[in-house]
Amino acid sequence: MLKSLRASFVFAVGFLTILPLPWRFEVLSDRDVARSAASFPLVGLLIGGCLWGCWALSSRYLPVEVAVFLIVLVLTVIAGGLHLDAIADTFDAIAARKSIAEKLGIMKSPTVGPFGVAAIVFCIMLKYLLLKTPLGTNAYALVLCPVVGRSCCVYAMYAGKSAMKDGLGRVFIENTTPWIFLLSLLTAISIMAAFGIRYLAILPACYAFTHLCVMAFGKLLGGLNGDTLGALIELNELLFLLILNVLQGFMCDFF
Repeated sequence: MLKSLRASFVFAVGFLTILPLPWRFEVLSDRDVARSAASFPLVGLLIGGCLWGCWALSSRYLPVEVAVFLIVLVLTVIAGGLHLDAIADTFDAIAARKSIAEKLGIMKSPTVGPFGVAAIVFCIMLKYLLLKTPLGTNAYALVLCPVVGRSCCVYAMYAGKSAMKDGLGRVFIENTTPWIFLLSLLTAISIMAAFGIRYLAILPACYAFTHLCVMAFGKLLGGLNGDTLGALIELNELLFLLILNVLQGFMCDFF
């Protein structure tokens, strides 16, 4: 049992990041692959810890603007740039006035269209701007942002249906059970509560947004795939930071 859990966690880290682990990667069954989704918030915590360490070092010796830029760069590199590629493919497909089958074909294409480029640019700019204010008070946003994004991704896997007949995204979407989702949710709640109960107020809004996106992708693309799941991680990270900025503006003493 412990060996299976470790293998699932190792797979989750390898799937979501480029971070090396001391354990050997093992080939898993579809069931074990889906089970690794329960570890997604823990992987988010691992990423957040790397960002926090980067901020602790860079903010001491560099201007805030440069330090925040490095944080955004490190977050992009840790994910291997896959989520930005996913958001580009997703927006290219949504913007296309074509059939669902043709839109899914666009998402498989190695090229990036104008809407995809714009989506990447706006995503990076927004993340940079939204990180500056929270980091001026505390660095909790760096830890919790990746946790929320990956927790919402698991909910999308559970609530959505697959638009594809193959691919790793289909494996997750078709095999994520209620228990996997609940374990992921409880893990995310525990992590956020450890940093402050007040941050939990943001989680329901991100889940509600994810549910709306799942319904929208179902109508526009016939369901979810690996690209839309990656896009949801990026979008929920941005939403978390946006809400945190708004709440800090209205309730400075509370946040």
